[in-house]
Amino acid sequence: MVVLSDPAAGAGSGAVAPLVADALFPSVHLRAEDFRRAVRRGYVAPDRPEARRQNVTALAATAQAAFAFASGGYQVVVEGSVAPTALDAFRRESRATGAALHYVVLNGGVVLNARAAAGGGAAAAGGPATDDAEVTADTVLAGLRRGAYLLGW
Repeated sequence: MVVLSDPAAGAGSGAVAPLVADALFPSVHLRAEDFRRAVRRGYVAPDRPEARRQNVTALAATAQAAFAFASGGYQVVVEGSVAPTALDAFRRESRATGAALHYVVLNGGVVLNARAAAGGGAAAAGGPATDDAEVTADTVLAGLRRGAYLLGW
């Protein structure tokens, strides 16, 4: 299970996530934004303070769906803004299902590893991301094979 986070709009996860998912088998690509946009009445722009409940609920639903697929044997790539402080829903589901959790952050042209993304380690895993989504996807896949993005519970 991979969470490919894009904390800044335009950092590239929209182009990279489908490529990563297409390289895995069997695979599923989920967009966290789709879960937030599923709210039909009462939707609040996610950057507003009053959107907290909506954002937390949508993220929990994303995590539950992702780990349901993972429990069924799928490699899951979740695309969206998932700050390190919001990973609790994914960690809970990882513990409950026993499925591994990898956290990849595309930030400022660099693919960060899990420790760096969580604020406590080396700066980059696999080198710089480029404007070329395929090169970035290859960097992410190489890091996944090495376990560079694996998070503990």
